[in-house]
Amino acid sequence: MTDEELLKYAAKAVGFAEPHSYRPKTNSLLWLSQSGFPATWKPLDDDAEAFKLMVDLNLFVFHGWTYAKGEEVPLANVVVDNAEQTIASGEIKGDDSKAATRRAIVRAAAQIGKAKEQ
Repeated sequence: MTDEELLKYAAKAVGFAEPHSYRPKTNSLLWLSQSGFPATWKPLDDDAEAFKLMVDLNLFVFHGWTYAKGEEVPLANVVVDNAEQTIASGEIKGDDSKAATRRAIVRAAAQIGKAKEQ
């Protein structure tokens, strides 16, 4: 899934009002807030917005390990388990554990938003 698709599905998961357009230079969505004014949303880059997404969707975040290319590597994990669905999303941390955690949160939220379409 592209970053644009991740953001649009994640926005759907938390009930953002249409329309929203993707801004590739800032990796953000532009949408109309409840007050009717344009607002940007970029949980892939902003810790506070990713945290709010995690809380709003009742996501469980934990850090663990996985094996990639024969060695153990750190992993950011996000899980949602409710009556409707069970979703697990993981992202290898690499050099930026915060970025990996934000991406794992947005990926899990996008899966929730995509499931709402079906």
